[in-house]
Amino acid sequence: DIDECSYSSYLCQYQCVNEPGRFSCICPDGYQLLGTRLCQDINECETGTDTCTDQQNCINAHGGYRCVEKNLCIEPYMQMSDNRCMCPSSNPLCRDEPGSIVHRHMSITSDRSVPSDIFQIQATSMYPGAYNTFQIRSGNEQGDFYIRQINNISAMLVLARPVKGPQEYVLDLEMLTSNTLLSYRSSSVLRLTIFVGAHPF
Repeated sequence: DIDECSYSSYLCQYQCVNEPGRFSCICPDGYQLLGTRLCQDINECETGTDTCTDQQNCINAHGGYRCVEKNLCIEPYMQMSDNRCMCPSSNPLCRDEPGSIVHRHMSITSDRSVPSDIFQIQATSMYPGAYNTFQIRSGNEQGDFYIRQINNISAMLVLARPVKGPQEYVLDLEMLTSNTLLSYRSSSVLRLTIFVGAHPF
């Protein structure tokens, strides 16, 4: 028997298993073999193998899934839709808070080549004379990400350094809107949860 696995690390995307007269490839938990050597993520949310309750949404991630509460709004915010929370301007507690928080979730693989565009933010409504700036309000203490503004209504979140999983980031991406003529300022936040998979596939 020739141990093909010892000859090359490229035979299998994840792990090579030597067998009498041949070899086979295996994949880590949460993945299935695609063809003979590649590993493909299993979408547990679609296959129905998740354990999320009726009060939770199933979010697929590389190599697994997460159960996320359907209502993510915390006082004084009120739930407007599945992923949108509003802070009513009539409430004095909302004076220094972002007017709205929209929740989004995504998954990326480990060791992505960088810099890498991973998420685009877009203003949903545009007011005449309004000027928008985008920034990472919180969650980027290690400096793994930065924002590249594309134009007045959109910006790109960029992965600046290779990250290893499994780990999770919660980034508050803020859009500040100002109109100097009306001395008007407002802020809205997109709270992006990023699940980093354990593998580069």
